[in-house]
Amino acid sequence: MKSINVKQAERLVKALAKAGPVTKVTLLTRKKDRQLTIKREGATLLIEERGYQIGKRSFELKDGQAKHALLQDFKREFPRSHQLYLHQEKD
Repeated sequence: MKSINVKQAERLVKALAKAGPVTKVTLLTRKKDRQLTIKREGATLLIEERGYQIGKRSFELKDGQAKHALLQDFKREFPRSHQLYLHQEKD
């Protein structure tokens, strides 16, 4: 896992809602107590949270709710973080 800036991670999360080679991204805080996993399967986006809230949700990419939910979850899980650990999986 590599460490990246929060602004880079936010751009990566926004790009994941669009088509691209990356299919799964896991973001963790430095203490690894909060995690956000985003997985794209075809036209569906799966979001798994483990931190302030615990749960799984899925969204269709064609409507705009997926991108909005991603940013909302990102800001909820990492409100004061400056650096995150990143793990990516590609096709």
